[in-house]
Amino acid sequence: MYEQFFGLTEKPFSIQPDPSFLYWGRTHRLAYAMLEYGVLNHAGISVITGEVGCGKTTLIHRLLDQLSDTHTVALLSNVQEGRGDLLSWLLMSFGQPFESGSHVALFSQLQQFFISEYAQGRRIVLIIDEAQNLSTDMLEELRLLSNINAGKDQLLQLILVGQPELKGVLNKPELLQLTQRVGSDFHLTPLSREEVHSYIETRLSIAGCRRRIFTDRAIDLIAEQSRGVPRVINVIADTALVYAFSAEDLVVGVETIRSVVRDKKSYGVFGIASREPSAPPIAAADDEDEGPDAFVDDRTDFLSRNIPTPPERDDLADAREDEFASGVPVKTLTDLRAEVTSRAMPASDEAGLRLAERPAPEPQRAPEPAPAPVAQPAEPAQQKAIIGAVIIGLDPRISPEAAIRSLPEDCAAVFAPLTPMNEAVAAARKAGAEIAEIGKGPQTAGRAKNAGYRHLKKLIPGIRYVQFMDAACALDPDWFASAEKFMERRPEVAVIEGRMRQRNGDEVAFPTVSEQRKNETPGEIVSVIAPGAFMRAEAFEAAGGFRGDLLSCENDDLCIRQRRRGAHIWRLETDMMINEPRKTNWWKRAVLRGFDNAYAMSLHGGPPERHGVGETVRAMMWGFFIPLAIVAAAVLGAIVANMFAPMTPAPFAAAGILVLGAAVYALKILASLLRRGPFRLKSWGEAFGAVFGRFAEALGVIRFWFGGDRPSRA
Repeated sequence: MYEQFFGLTEKPFSIQPDPSFLYWGRTHRLAYAMLEYGVLNHAGISVITGEVGCGKTTLIHRLLDQLSDTHTVALLSNVQEGRGDLLSWLLMSFGQPFESGSHVALFSQLQQFFISEYAQGRRIVLIIDEAQNLSTDMLEELRLLSNINAGKDQLLQLILVGQPELKGVLNKPELLQLTQRVGSDFHLTPLSREEVHSYIETRLSIAGCRRRIFTDRAIDLIAEQSRGVPRVINVIADTALVYAFSAEDLVVGVETIRSVVRDKKSYGVFGIASREPSAPPIAAADDEDEGPDAFVDDRTDFLSRNIPTPPERDDLADAREDEFASGVPVKTLTDLRAEVTSRAMPASDEAGLRLAERPAPEPQRAPEPAPAPVAQPAEPAQQKAIIGAVIIGLDPRISPEAAIRSLPEDCAAVFAPLTPMNEAVAAARKAGAEIAEIGKGPQTAGRAKNAGYRHLKKLIPGIRYVQFMDAACALDPDWFASAEKFMERRPEVAVIEGRMRQRNGDEVAFPTVSEQRKNETPGEIVSVIAPGAFMRAEAFEAAGGFRGDLLSCENDDLCIRQRRRGAHIWRLETDMMINEPRKTNWWKRAVLRGFDNAYAMSLHGGPPERHGVGETVRAMMWGFFIPLAIVAAAVLGAIVANMFAPMTPAPFAAAGILVLGAAVYALKILASLLRRGPFRLKSWGEAFGAVFGRFAEALGVIRFWFGGDRPSRA
C-alpha cells in the first residue's frame, strides 16, 4: 500500500514472525544464546518466558532456521489440557503415524522413534510454544519423557516457551523434579527507549529504506505508548505509515503518532493492546535527551523543582490509562515539561514568539529604605537559537502540507505562494503555517522568498537561522540539529546545504557524471544547488536578501554576493531534504536548465566566478555547433562528390559523413555509460539523456540570447 511511496521493498512492520526482520536487542541476544546453549550442550530442558509480543516465537523460528540436519525438530503451539492426549500430539508433530490406542502403546511407539533417530545420529528437539497452557499432568509427563536415554546420552531436548504465567506454573511444588532439570532459562523483557529507536531503524533498513522516515520524537512516543513491546511497536508504526501515506507526508512526525494512538483508543476495538507491567523504564524529565524543546540554561533547576515527583507504579499505570481516554490528547514527557514551563512563565504577546525562549522571572528583592524606590530594569534573557522556515509555492498542483509537516514542531513555518493557488494556501493553513503575501509586481521566486522572510521576522524578531525550501520537498528529521550545530561552530559560514535524496532513498541525479560528482562533494562551494538552503539570518539581512528582479538563479546570486562580502558557502555530508522532482519530461527540464545556465552566465559569468560559463559552452558545443558542423560537412561532401566524383552518388557521401557524426555521439554515450556503470538499467537512460539533453539545453540558451521568456516549470 505505502511501500512505493516511502521507497520500501516490503512492509517493515508486519506482526507475523519473520526471522529475517529479527532485531538483536540485548535481551534477545541473551535469550537466543541460552537457546543455543541448551541445544548444543544437551541441557535437557530449556525455558524461555516473556511478555506477549516480545518476540519469543520469532526467536524460535530463527533457531529452527539455524539447526542442521543432525537434529529432528518438532514445534507444538496449540497444546492444552482437554484437547487430546499429549503423546498423540507429540507423534503427530514428529510426523509419525499413530492410532488411538492405550497410553502404554503410544509411549512405546514414541520411545522407539527416539531410539531410531538416535541410532541414525540425530538429536531430538521438541519445542512447545505457549507452554503456559500445559497442565500439571502434561508437564509431569514431559518430565518422564526426558528420562528416556541411551546410556549417558539424553535422547530428548525439550524447550518450553511461554508467557510469564509459565513461571508460576513451573514453580508449583509438585513440579519440583521438573524445574530441577532445567539447564537454561531466560525471561525476555521489552525494549528500552534506545532499543526502540534501533528496532525501528533496523526493520526499515531491512525493508529497503535508505533515509530517515520517523523523527526522534515520534519514536520516543512509540516507545512510550508501546511499553517497548515489539508487536505493539509494529502495530503503531505500520498504522503511522498508512496515515502518513494518506496525507502524503514523507516524514512521520509525533503528531502522526498521536493521531494513531488517539484513534486506536477512541475507535479501535482493543486500543493499544499492551500490558502495563511490561513497560520499560522511561527516562524521567531530568534524563530527557536535549532537543528542540529542551531548556538548557539555568531554568533547568526551576523545572526540576516544579515537576511533580513521579507516583508509585500502580498510580502511574492508572494515570497512563486515563491518558488515553477518548478525546484526551496524547502527550509525551517533553509536552508535560513544556506545560509546566508555560504555567510558570509569562506568555508571549506574539503568536510566533512561542518558539523563542521566554525570560525567567526575576527574583524579588527586598525594598531598600528610600523615600521613592527606583525600579531596576530587568536584564534581557539570553536569546536562544531560533529557526524558522519559508516554504515557496511554485506549482499550484503541489500541496505544501508534506513540507510543513516535515518541520520540527517548534519551528515556525511561512508559506509564500508565487502565484494564486487557493488549494495550496488552504493546505498550508491546515498544516499550521502562516501565509505571506508577495504583493504587486513581478512574481519571482526571489520576491516570494523575501516576502516569506519578512513575515517570519514579524513572528520571530530574534530569529537566527532560516530554512528556505520548495513545497515539493520535505526536510530530513535530523537536518536542523546538524545544521545548527555546524553553524554554531563555524560563524564565518553564511549559507549551507546538505545532500538531497529522492523518496526511495536514492540520491538526486544530475545530467552529467562530472556535475554529479561536483554536486555531491562536501566542503566549500560557490553556490547551493538544492531547492532550498539553511541561512544565517544576520548574514541574509546584511546582503539585502534575494534580488526580486531576477527571473531565476536567485540562490546563485545571493551566494556569490555573500562570498564577495567574505562569507563562506558550505555543503554538509548530512542528508538535508527529500526532493520530489516535478512531473515534467526530460526535454522540458533540459530546456529550462539551458536557459538558467545562460542567465547565470549573464549575471556572474566574469572572473573570478565565471558562473554558468562552462555549462553554457558545453551545451552550445554539443547541442548546436557540432551538429551544425556535421550537417554542413554532409552538405559540402555531397557537393564535392557531385563535382569531382560522379561515380559516387551525392546522397551516399552525405550519409557517410552523417554516420561518422552519429558515431561521435555514440562514443560519447558509451563513455558516459561506462562512467555510470553499464550493468545498471538506470545508467542507460541517464547516459542517453545526458547526451541528447544537450540539444534541449542549446535551445534554452538560444531562447535566452534572443530575449525569450523563461520556460515554464510545469
